[in-house]
Amino acid sequence: MARRSFRLISALLFATSLTLPSTAQNSTSQSQPQSAANQASQNQTALPAFTLRTFTRMVNLELVVKDAKGNHIQGLKASDFQIIEQSPARSKDKHEQKIAEFREVNMATMAAPASIETQTPAGVYTNALAMQKDPVPPTILLVDGLNTDPQFQAQVHTQMTKMLRQLPTNVPVAVFLLGDRLKLLQSFTSDPKLLQAALNKAYSVAGVGLATMDPRDDPNSVSGAAAGQVGPANNAAGSTAGEGGAGDIAMAAMIGEIASFDERIFAATMDEKVFRTINALTSLGHNVAGYPGRKNLLWLSTAFPINLYGVIGFGSGSDSFAEFNNYKGPLQQLSAVLNDAKVAVYPVNLAGVQTLQAYQAGARPSDVTPSGMAGNTTRDILMQNASVDTMHDIANDTGGIVCTGDNDLGDCVHKAVDDSSDFYEIAYYPDSGDWNGDFRKITIKTGLKGAHLSYRQGYYAFPEGSTDPKVQETKMQSDCDDYLDATAVPIEAKMLPSDTQGQLKFSVLIDASALTVPPTADGNHQLKLDIAVCTYNEKDWPLKLMNYPVNLTLDAKKYETMTTTGKLADTINIPGPEPAAIRLLVRDVSTGKLGSVYIKTGGLVASVPNPSEQSDDSNAVVQQ
Repeated sequence: MARRSFRLISALLFATSLTLPSTAQNSTSQSQPQSAANQASQNQTALPAFTLRTFTRMVNLELVVKDAKGNHIQGLKASDFQIIEQSPARSKDKHEQKIAEFREVNMATMAAPASIETQTPAGVYTNALAMQKDPVPPTILLVDGLNTDPQFQAQVHTQMTKMLRQLPTNVPVAVFLLGDRLKLLQSFTSDPKLLQAALNKAYSVAGVGLATMDPRDDPNSVSGAAAGQVGPANNAAGSTAGEGGAGDIAMAAMIGEIASFDERIFAATMDEKVFRTINALTSLGHNVAGYPGRKNLLWLSTAFPINLYGVIGFGSGSDSFAEFNNYKGPLQQLSAVLNDAKVAVYPVNLAGVQTLQAYQAGARPSDVTPSGMAGNTTRDILMQNASVDTMHDIANDTGGIVCTGDNDLGDCVHKAVDDSSDFYEIAYYPDSGDWNGDFRKITIKTGLKGAHLSYRQGYYAFPEGSTDPKVQETKMQSDCDDYLDATAVPIEAKMLPSDTQGQLKFSVLIDASALTVPPTADGNHQLKLDIAVCTYNEKDWPLKLMNYPVNLTLDAKKYETMTTTGKLADTINIPGPEPAAIRLLVRDVSTGKLGSVYIKTGGLVASVPNPSEQSDDSNAVVQQ
């Protein structure tokens, strides 16, 4: 691939194609909080201008404060609160933290951002978000057809009409469906007709046939069918010979082997469901990260169990067994992504109060003996409780709540919108320097009588982004699989005439205000980016990943230029043959913030330009 130029640009460069909102780069380093005086001078009704992120060693909390009647308590100050961090969560090591940033976010009094009416020119692609005229917190409805039985999905349609009548008219709502893959049914809109039409399509049978029932209790499993042939008295592996002698021993051994195979299949399909769900939620977090403030995600699902009892151990070899499969680790990584994007998850349990499988009308237990029914009931209760635990874990880690019981979807939406309409944004720099991935519990105290505080209960102290090239490449390959554009780093790609027949050429503009440039020991600043191109065929199957790390040291002059212009530019050449589609990605290495844009490229190859039309790099300030 041709050598690319990477440069800081003047404000006029590619001015005709700029559609990204420009904000000043915060020159405060990640290790030095802003002064209280500077913070106090900022307009309290403006959208939050600073970025509060765990990965930059600043912990951000959205705190909802209500009185005994459920009304928001406004006008509070930082001195009204005390933050205690406990690390690790189960230890007695508790430290009060110093509040570095504090502001009240009231969407009703907040001035709307300046709208960007410029139409994107032909040949220009961007992940920049069009802000709403009114700064209302967006709400996402995710109908989970992968983890939810079709009979329970019908609850969505029953509740939707009621919810649309109750929903405030200015609340933008987007509808997604998780089936074989994550699909956008309706982008953000407040039009109830469009939302109703989208919900009418929100139905999937993708989860049918995948792991839903322990194979020991499933009469349709191979082992269940085999056990039914010999009766419940001798259907367990390791049973004694009994009256049947050696024949019963052989049969029991055979059924045991079949049961072991069924458990492996069950665990594998559960893994598939869990990681497809986590990847979908991760993609949603990346997609809405560019929206300011707190976002609501209503996850309409019966979820998946946080662990599996009596099956193959998570991450173990094919022949090893453990007490349970545990998905706690992947959920921790998901919570970190959602917290970075300021997404509060409100799981809605569509099943409500469930009847145990053995006592449902269509049940066909394979073992109806007292011990067999007791085992069936125990496993079913454990599975249901583990799924509820997953909902509570995600809700607690992101600051949402679990909506269950009467399945009042409208009431759940109102709770989410109300929590996001008036809250306090608090940030502090943790005094612990041990970033080992442990969960750190957060407790916020106040002296206000009758005040009820809602906030996420802690965070995972993951280390900063790895600089290992192999780790970075693996991460970028995973990001290529996102179904949605990531918006934390606004980027813009403009089609350019190609230098060689059959290749693609793009200029890429990056919003520098979304990047982290930490200071170095010699007084300079370090800029570390991963810029990548993923290519796809006509079936959207991945072809190649071309990863180009950027590691630049910026002296005072170059750093000032970047903070002044607010933009960086890159030129990327993609060799032929022309792919059917590409995804351009930009990742800020130190924070993990991601920007990406998907482009259908069929027929976009431009003609070879006249040499006199080549761009002049005389404006380049930083050259790689």
